[in-house]
Amino acid sequence: MSKDVYRVLQEYLDSLPVGYPRTESGVELEILKKLFEPEEAEMAVKLTLVPETPDAFGRRVGLSAETAGERLEAMARKGQIFRMRKGDQALYNASPFVPGIYEYQLNNLDRELVGLIDRYFDEALGRIISSNRIPVFRALPLDENLLGMDVMPYEQAREIIKAQTAIVLTDCICRKERRISGHGCSHVDDVCMVFSHMARYYAENGLGRLVSVEEALDALERADRDGLVHSPNNAQRPMGFCNCCGCCCGLLRSITQHGYEPGRVIRSDFRCQSDPEACTGCEVCLERCMFGAIEMIDEAARVDSSKCIGCGVCVSTCPADALKMERKSGEEMLAVPASLSELFIEILKDDGPR
Repeated sequence: MSKDVYRVLQEYLDSLPVGYPRTESGVELEILKKLFEPEEAEMAVKLTLVPETPDAFGRRVGLSAETAGERLEAMARKGQIFRMRKGDQALYNASPFVPGIYEYQLNNLDRELVGLIDRYFDEALGRIISSNRIPVFRALPLDENLLGMDVMPYEQAREIIKAQTAIVLTDCICRKERRISGHGCSHVDDVCMVFSHMARYYAENGLGRLVSVEEALDALERADRDGLVHSPNNAQRPMGFCNCCGCCCGLLRSITQHGYEPGRVIRSDFRCQSDPEACTGCEVCLERCMFGAIEMIDEAARVDSSKCIGCGVCVSTCPADALKMERKSGEEMLAVPASLSELFIEILKDDGPR
């Protein structure tokens, strides 16, 4: 008896970066049945992470270029696979579940899907996205918090945004998903960004709106005022730039749920240090820190480096300048992959936990 097509798809997605593990309850299959028709699942497992034209794909799987193009485009529109364009030519490739298929369901979330995803997060997904030894995202302090340090352009949030030729501003799917489930927060929504080919995919699929560099920088400022963690992909040329809250973000939420050490899950070359002599005891930083990395000792703020993710959210609102960012030592730093593709390759090559 042949294996169920949805189990085949689950195993294929689990072989991609980050993974899509099976559970005892089978909730991962329920999600796939909600998102894919059987024939779409069969098509998805025939794609690879390497973009290819409908003609090339059709020749490989025995379909005409026209039929392959129609089916692939329909699947790209449904957020089941990824589409990029080179001139007038569309190319298609497989997409991991996270980051990827899940985020592409921004306009398709309903109570049933949200309930399934919440169950899967609790049973398997939260652990998986937090346990990879090579993080998918990194935390970046705002540029002014890095004054006095020799930093590269990819270590500066504003420089990353200024380097983009296509930017889409989109709502945070994590906050939207949590609100539908009845566990939402009051943080701002439309401050997550996607760039380059990903931006064009989002715009064509109605997942956000194309904005100027100035509008994107304004979104970054709004996110910082709201106390959100600035989290681009862990790549020098990121395709996405999230602004996350600890109450809704799947990655940040999984840290507290599964007891992980925050500083080991979120990649950052920086950490916060306090100056007890300068601290006035206002405790604003305690409210801003999402992981309880700061506590008051002898009426002065002290930072627990094992809990600090190096986001700098506390630094930007310290009225006494008693908090500063510092670069980690050499042995604590990891090389930042050049691109999202190289990041995925490194994750697949790594023999760490999945």
